[in-house]
Amino acid sequence: MSQTAAAPRRLGLYLPFVLLLLLAVGWTGLWFYGRHRIGLEIDNFFARQASIGRIWSCPDRRIGGYPFRIEVACEKPTFASARGGRGDVSGRLERLTVTAQTSGALSLAHVIPRLDGPLVLVEEGYGRSTLTWRSALGSFRGHHRRLERASLDVKELDILLEPTGAQPMRMKAASLEAHVREGVTPAEPGSYDVAIRVNQAVAPPLDELLRSSDPVNLLLDGKLLNLGAFDRRDWRATVENWRKAGGIFRIEQFNLAKGAPRLEAKGDLRLDDLRRLEGQLDASFVNAGPLLQQFGINLGGGPAGAILGGLLGGGRPAADGQRERSLRLPLVLGAGRVAVGPFRVPGVLLPPLY
Repeated sequence: MSQTAAAPRRLGLYLPFVLLLLLAVGWTGLWFYGRHRIGLEIDNFFARQASIGRIWSCPDRRIGGYPFRIEVACEKPTFASARGGRGDVSGRLERLTVTAQTSGALSLAHVIPRLDGPLVLVEEGYGRSTLTWRSALGSFRGHHRRLERASLDVKELDILLEPTGAQPMRMKAASLEAHVREGVTPAEPGSYDVAIRVNQAVAPPLDELLRSSDPVNLLLDGKLLNLGAFDRRDWRATVENWRKAGGIFRIEQFNLAKGAPRLEAKGDLRLDDLRRLEGQLDASFVNAGPLLQQFGINLGGGPAGAILGGLLGGGRPAADGQRERSLRLPLVLGAGRVAVGPFRVPGVLLPPLY
């Protein structure tokens, strides 16, 4: 066999390895370009935040994850307001790790943050809060100023509140989940589905108010309407644009249970000109009899009990064969106040959200 006939055969033998090498070199170059771009984006974010009075730091920043992801790690990151004065907030976290998954072509559209506590927050003139957890994992997917999906999953959350001039207070929850997803209904542009779940929560102020040590379970399903583009510089700008556009938070299901008594509600909420919640919810107070008795009101006994007993419906079958009785009254939020039916809740003032 001639040498010219053998050469093409050897070329065909080595060609796949050469192509694989070229592919690896190209992918490596693309990965390092993405690594460089991520570093620039972080620096630009810090600069934008500093221009509006917020100082962020990412000590010991490391960018790795080669070859199939990009991972940014910060040891003991901090943030603080640079304005100075009462109400300024500063904080620090033990560790933050953000992973950007890559596939096919380098894409930074899906990032997964992992937070390692504790998270310490200090509000000037008001006090200090310390949050710890067993695990805290997020997920964000989107492009440019458009959010497609976001979620947060926290296990064994523990919050220690140390307000200035008051006794410390501790709250806990076995788990907390929050999900936001872009709506798929063409008739509702700018809509996002919202779901929040809190399981086995312990809140001493609520225990004292309701005179019950039963844990709290919360379920919320709703929809944000008329939400526009996201402003990456300041979340307040996003919310303010939503408010000006006539934004509505439509609560489709709300269930707050503390033992047998629970509150169910649905309706629309919005922000008024002073950025306070306003709107009306159709509320049902289920199994409210035992709770009212703790406050000295016996259904069917006395003027107040007779009125409330008359408002209670016939009830619906419960799992134990008994009948659940519900008190249906509108829950009205307006002018910074809260009213249940015709009764204004004393001592409750709704502050501006921002």
